[in-house]
Amino acid sequence: MMRALRRYLNAALIGFIVTFVIYLFVRFDPDKIITGIVISLVGGGGALALYIFLDRKFGGEEPDLFDRDGNLVDKAGKILKAKSQL
Repeated sequence: MMRALRRYLNAALIGFIVTFVIYLFVRFDPDKIITGIVISLVGGGGALALYIFLDRKFGGEEPDLFDRDGNLVDKAGKILKAKSQL
């Protein structure tokens, strides 16, 4: 249920943002709005690049993965250690 609710909330948020941007174009000067959108995109891209850099530099190790039988596996599903060896 939470997944469906999250999808509905995301759709509502996207609709709100699109409607708000259309309202801004109707209400204010389009050149200033486009300038603000470009500045926001550059700022968002910079924040994303900084987040990725810091995540790679200070991020922890990937968590261990286990299959249904309790064996330690890699991302491809290959058994690294059997349950009896753990």
